[in-house]
Amino acid sequence: MTTQPEKLGTRPTPACSPGGVDAFMVVRNEMERLPDILDHHRRLGVERFFITDNASEDGTAAYLLRQPDCCTHYTTDSFRDAGCGMDWINELVRRHGQDRWCLFIDADELFVYPHADTVSLPDFCRFLAATGAQGVFAIMVDMYSPGPIGEARYRPGTRLVEACPLYDTDYRLRRKLTSPFSPSFQNVEAHGGPRHRVFYPEFSDKGLLGTTLARALRVLRHSRLGGALGLERTSLGIYPPEITKIPLIHAGPDRYWATNHRSTPLAIAPVTGALLHFKLLSSFSERAYTEIRRKEHWGGATEYARYAALLEQQADIRFVYEGSRRYHAPDDLLRDGIIRSSRAFDDYASTWREEESGLPQAAMGPSPPAGGVPA
Repeated sequence: MTTQPEKLGTRPTPACSPGGVDAFMVVRNEMERLPDILDHHRRLGVERFFITDNASEDGTAAYLLRQPDCCTHYTTDSFRDAGCGMDWINELVRRHGQDRWCLFIDADELFVYPHADTVSLPDFCRFLAATGAQGVFAIMVDMYSPGPIGEARYRPGTRLVEACPLYDTDYRLRRKLTSPFSPSFQNVEAHGGPRHRVFYPEFSDKGLLGTTLARALRVLRHSRLGGALGLERTSLGIYPPEITKIPLIHAGPDRYWATNHRSTPLAIAPVTGALLHFKLLSSFSERAYTEIRRKEHWGGATEYARYAALLEQQADIRFVYEGSRRYHAPDDLLRDGIIRSSRAFDDYASTWREEESGLPQAAMGPSPPAGGVPA
């Protein structure tokens, strides 16, 4: 059982403004990526960050205490026992995010949505509220470098998208095959991306029935019966990581995050977003071995064990293939069908372009170099 994290520092909780958007995070040893993660979401318009530091040892907590828009909490309790951090997130949302738009992100994720280079996040949320939406669905888009993973080095002070500017274009969304008595809210899953393609290739040609069986075996693998049967010593029940989330919600007593990837039932917007996911940096292998030792992630970190097993055989893994594209702006993902807009939101964004043509381009990436992966 875990306790609620302790608030660090003596600075009062940052004041909020009507219509402001708050972000909520759990972090551990994230000094490599955290500055750019915070800066990106500040540019989008996030007003306050409520962050739980889970026993970092690299100066993360001290860095956060220097940020005037961050309210930092600290705990040494088990990430696993806290519902993979969601108990901490939901408690902070209950205290500070009720009846406000709240963004839940990991420390390696950049939230983007259609027209994010023109429409700020608070204005996007105003549009959502006006249309009756209470949450936004998103796909995690894994970003990677043109070369071997060991060369995907991030230089502090630069943008993460400069180290990992590429993404896959073949993400597919489909409904899960479940019992008619099962809950139907957001009963979908996504397949695709470099982690699925490279680390879980056996799932590339599985149909609906095959993936349904594999999901059922995953549940059995991590159950008491599965433990008694010794399934954890076999490959039965191995399944690719989930890559869908509902990162943005209008929080309320019955609207919160049920897991890292799902919320309680709410009205999902027709406009969808993406989480640019910067896991595949040069530090990926070291982090995988760390999580295998800690066993704090879901399923005893079997996902990280799968990563480490292949990296031991092929340390210079490359993710580039014929479907790779270079990221410039959110509209790239819109063009490739990874995120979705609506006619009403397109019209709303057009109005902003006409009236606010000088806005900073919050979600733009670097200019593409000549040659290489097609734009």
